[in-house]
Amino acid sequence: MSKLYPIVWKETKDMFRDLRTLSIIAVLPLLIMPLMGLSSIYLQRFQYGVAVVVDNDRASATIGNATFTSSDIANALARRLSLNGFTVYREESVKDFDVEVVIPRGFINNLTSLTSQALIKVVKRVGSSKAEVAISLVNAVASDLVRKVANAKVMLLASLANISVKTESVIYPVVLSIGLVGPYGGATTPEEDIRARISRLISFSLIFVTTPSIAFITDSIIGEKERKTFEALLSTPVPRYSVVLGKVLSSSLVGLVAGLSDATGLLLFFAIPSVIYGVNLLGYLTPSIVATHASAVYISVLASLAMIMPIIIRTGSYRASQAASLSIIGVSSIVFFISLYVDLPNLLPLVKYILYVIPYTHAVIMIRNAVMGLAVNSIIHGLIALAESSGLLLLSVKLFNDERIIYSKT
Repeated sequence: MSKLYPIVWKETKDMFRDLRTLSIIAVLPLLIMPLMGLSSIYLQRFQYGVAVVVDNDRASATIGNATFTSSDIANALARRLSLNGFTVYREESVKDFDVEVVIPRGFINNLTSLTSQALIKVVKRVGSSKAEVAISLVNAVASDLVRKVANAKVMLLASLANISVKTESVIYPVVLSIGLVGPYGGATTPEEDIRARISRLISFSLIFVTTPSIAFITDSIIGEKERKTFEALLSTPVPRYSVVLGKVLSSSLVGLVAGLSDATGLLLFFAIPSVIYGVNLLGYLTPSIVATHASAVYISVLASLAMIMPIIIRTGSYRASQAASLSIIGVSSIVFFISLYVDLPNLLPLVKYILYVIPYTHAVIMIRNAVMGLAVNSIIHGLIALAESSGLLLLSVKLFNDERIIYSKT
């Protein structure tokens, strides 16, 4: 450490001279996560939606003691759409709409028949996200109608046959019972299932923290080379491994700042729905999960530095460094995006072990295991990621060459 200290001290001092950049790095993750939560909650409300509900049947009929009218069905559709932020028109002449729902002639006759099916016509505008919301609302109203009509028909047939019938056993002859088990097969709770789903979002949030440290390490080496101060540094008796490791460790402090900021932003992200909707999502984030997330952030940053360092010291070129930066950011983005939809440990062995070569994969699995209560496995994957990063740093030390760094073109 005595040989590393001068480099770390020098780089850290240079870093804190640029307080504006450090402030941006600290504040951005703190703002991005809460803004994502706010935008996902509020922007949908601000999006203008138009729905058209038309009743072309204007009829009514009975099934036993139950009466069904097309106007009641149309009003229920219009009410549900209006309550969810749609402007609803009842004339078919309106053409600029997101979704149009038409109850055609003969609908009630078919609805109350024992041999026909009733049809509701739905037309949606291509590319409209509000149309998808509207269709889900129409489906909800239609499902409620189906249940009521089926119940009335069963009761009518039962009275005609003079038999006793439990309507649920006819309408829903099969009921699905879903149980939950933990990683080792023991029974678990719905809260654990929600926490496991949340872990995917926590893993995805790592995508925001890999870029700043890469920019710092690039400027630390290539920038110092352009400023003609690298020669003075290399002329000192400091060992070459100290130059490599010192610059990496000092740049990783940026990752530590980003990690703490991202963890705080994550808490705010889950606090927003807790305050607005009264749903205590924040309660699903235990201290161990938050600590694991912060550790995964630092490990991801260290992995980014370890991956780009051999390229920087071998080429000494801004262009090569920028290309490598984009490649590394691309790889990290792919891994973190995959974690939203895929259980990485459950992939086919060939695919899984290829991904295991990438340290980011272990950072994702760290969080997943911590959420599932597998603390030992979480630590093991963290150590694997650190081992892979250490191997790349050792490669950087081996590749370090004074003349190549100084005389290569920037």
